[in-house]
Amino acid sequence: MTAELGRIISLGRLLGVDTAKLLGSLTALSDECARNLSVTLPQSFDDLEASTRAVRERARPACGAWLDALPGDELELRFGRRTTAFSDEAALPHDAPELVRTLGGELATLGHDGERWSYVVEHGNGDAMEDTLASIDRVAKALGVTPPQQRIVSGLHRSIARGAPTRAMLVARGGTVEPALHVIWDRVEWQPIGSMMSGFYPEHGAIGQLPRIAQLCEAESATVALVLGRTDPPGMRLTIRLA
Repeated sequence: MTAELGRIISLGRLLGVDTAKLLGSLTALSDECARNLSVTLPQSFDDLEASTRAVRERARPACGAWLDALPGDELELRFGRRTTAFSDEAALPHDAPELVRTLGGELATLGHDGERWSYVVEHGNGDAMEDTLASIDRVAKALGVTPPQQRIVSGLHRSIARGAPTRAMLVARGGTVEPALHVIWDRVEWQPIGSMMSGFYPEHGAIGQLPRIAQLCEAESATVALVLGRTDPPGMRLTIRLA
């Protein structure tokens, strides 16, 4: 077993999460995991997902026949309650929901899990920051995201994007977009992550785990996704690179 997979075992023990099924999926791709592996945690720290990259032939046993619907020679595989494959070689499908086009930006990755499609678009910032925020705001309003969350994402974007590209994701099933907008920032340091968690979920007490998680993963930052929806507070997901 690689050292990276050993860290997933250690994370599971730290968080009280059973990682047996997850490790079963990853062990078949252990060589890939040694080169590219990330873990994703929800704000409650009661679940664990992992992602790696593999060529199509290696990915197929984990996905099955539905993988044929997704183009690309190399794919990112995300293992959790469901297995999802993401391709950064795909074009925006002609039948993508109109809200995806409203979101603007450039398609970064297209995901599929056999039932749902995930559309991840990337926005440049810097001089285009206000355009990015306007696009996010339009889609958030269309999905019924609460006004407080709309204000939260606007303020956070200005403070943590720092001119770097931002991604946003919509998920659709049968052409119907799920009522959640994921706004994603890379390389966010632990101090602002802790501030967000303590502000959104003061009752969880999970913030006390952050230093232990950072140390175990030997990570100075994480990718943060805020999941905006119709009830407050927003959801939050942390993705940490292990390899």
